[in-house]
Amino acid sequence: MADNSCFERGAMISIREDLKRLVDDEVNHCLDDVIGFRHQCHQFPERTWQEVDTAKRVAAALAKIDGIEIQEGVGKLGVVGILKGAKPGSTIGLRGDMDALPIHELTDVPYKSKNEGTMHACGHDGHMANLLGAALVLSRLRQHLHGTVKFIFQPAEEGGAGADRMCDDGVLEEPRVDAIFGMHGWPEAPEGSVWVKDGPILASNTQFKIEIQGTGCHAAMPHLGTDQILVAARMIDSLQSISSRTIAPTEPIALTIAKINAGTAVNVIPNQAILEGTLRTVSEETRDKVLHKMEVMIQGISQAHGVKSSIETKPIYPETKNHSKPTQYLEEVSRQLLGQDKFKNIPHPSMGAEDFSYYLQRVPGCFFFLGLDDGRRGGYPSLHDPTFDFNDRVLSTGIKVFSHLALAFHQYNSF
Repeated sequence: MADNSCFERGAMISIREDLKRLVDDEVNHCLDDVIGFRHQCHQFPERTWQEVDTAKRVAAALAKIDGIEIQEGVGKLGVVGILKGAKPGSTIGLRGDMDALPIHELTDVPYKSKNEGTMHACGHDGHMANLLGAALVLSRLRQHLHGTVKFIFQPAEEGGAGADRMCDDGVLEEPRVDAIFGMHGWPEAPEGSVWVKDGPILASNTQFKIEIQGTGCHAAMPHLGTDQILVAARMIDSLQSISSRTIAPTEPIALTIAKINAGTAVNVIPNQAILEGTLRTVSEETRDKVLHKMEVMIQGISQAHGVKSSIETKPIYPETKNHSKPTQYLEEVSRQLLGQDKFKNIPHPSMGAEDFSYYLQRVPGCFFFLGLDDGRRGGYPSLHDPTFDFNDRVLSTGIKVFSHLALAFHQYNSF
């Protein structure tokens, strides 16, 4: 299959060799401090909409950097650093999220979480450190910087839609962000590599709750009532056929029932059963089609068994859909900086969800994956695993990519 990358069509920007050396030197100069900052964030994690001390820590770190204007309380707990280059130009946004997860950490690192039951199991400590490192490097290279950089430290990615709230609070305005970039540490990708996909790279996430109501009875006399657990089982089995028989095989979809609640005793058929789960798709059309089919199936099964059922849905995040121009720009910067073997256009989206999608609904941008896999036996721990820890060795790569995205941004309009 032909590679339609911009690299194969010929380079459309040029990263100066002297700037590569300058960035490398600055990264080496600040890397120990950046790693120390990550470890501190990892040691004192805070959950969604609780990132009060984290925001203070970020603001204090930015305050030590020359030339950074700091805005606090953006979208409640967000922190924004603004750096104006020595030369005129456009405005680029770089984003890192700050919140942690309600997970008990099982690593044995010396900087293990001190907040019991909370840990950075999704790598947001690494995202913050990566963004801070870019701020440190670019502040020392302002004479080479065209335009303005906004460093966006965002709260509440883990289900709290912090990006949407920051957008509503004007984070993309004054000055208006021309394009925004964000990244996520990715355990599946080789260490120090960059993976990206034009168009949808992450799915939308819709939560649902199905309530089944009938007549309970003694387990020895099931004919005197309706069996809500049997109905739930029928629904679980039937709903899984939607992805294979209603949606085209080429269309990504993940319909998962992850929670079942019914019954309190082994000899009683309960009068209620509740199913909860998530639906993930990469298009609104598919999502709406699946939700309609779920409703039809649920009501049909309920009617056949003489029970009443209802479904409630709650949209969490829309799909994260990369724009072509900034994605091509990210590709060209990454290929020139890291080499062809360290860059990959992935063919399929991940079915995870991200609130970076809200930025992409408002301005052009690109979200990409930074490889964490160090080749250890058994594979790198997955995201949201209690043994996960962000790979410090990839911070230098992430900082360099972010820095060069900003330094070459005056060439962005060549795409």
